[in-house]
Amino acid sequence: MSYRVIEDYYRQAHFDFFRTYEMPFYTITFNLDTTAVVKFAKDRGSSVYLTQCCLFARAMNRVEDYRYRVVDDHVVLYDHLEIAATLPAPNGTFSFARFDHDPDLESFLRRAEDVSRRAGQTATLEATAESNAILFTAVPGVRFTGFTHATPADRTDGRARVAFGQFFEDAGRLMVPVGLGVNHIFIDGVALGRLVDEVQTEFDNPS
Repeated sequence: MSYRVIEDYYRQAHFDFFRTYEMPFYTITFNLDTTAVVKFAKDRGSSVYLTQCCLFARAMNRVEDYRYRVVDDHVVLYDHLEIAATLPAPNGTFSFARFDHDPDLESFLRRAEDVSRRAGQTATLEATAESNAILFTAVPGVRFTGFTHATPADRTDGRARVAFGQFFEDAGRLMVPVGLGVNHIFIDGVALGRLVDEVQTEFDNPS
């Protein structure tokens, strides 16, 4: 993990304001067109879910606001974000799995196969300690229109939380609902809007 301490954080006033809140976390729900992603993954026999995770992470890495964190009471900016995701485990349970940063989609999916295989052998709930992780999960059986993520006790936790829901068709396109949980001490509406645009661009061009 590589980061640099930010001496003059441009949102310091907002950071100080929302840091006093008992619960500064919030979730926004929106739909993404995942038609090209599903075709890409199925043509290659890859996981649609993990393909979406990688593309979403690539987009989030490009929006600087999502890489800010608090380390030793200092605002820091990470060089990049990692992926941590829930994966199916025996008896209808799930495991937590961590994936090394790899912006190359093909390379990421190749290495993810081994991680997924290990995660599927036994339920592992070791917490993802890395503060530069993006936390992904999926609720494939529910076409949700609202979502609330479980929130940590640490009010300065800056890790974004992403949930993918059940696919649905709209005007001949395949859509996926997304529940994005963020911390208001770091993320406002401008960063949200930019991220949605960046992710849709990634989803439209997975290759």
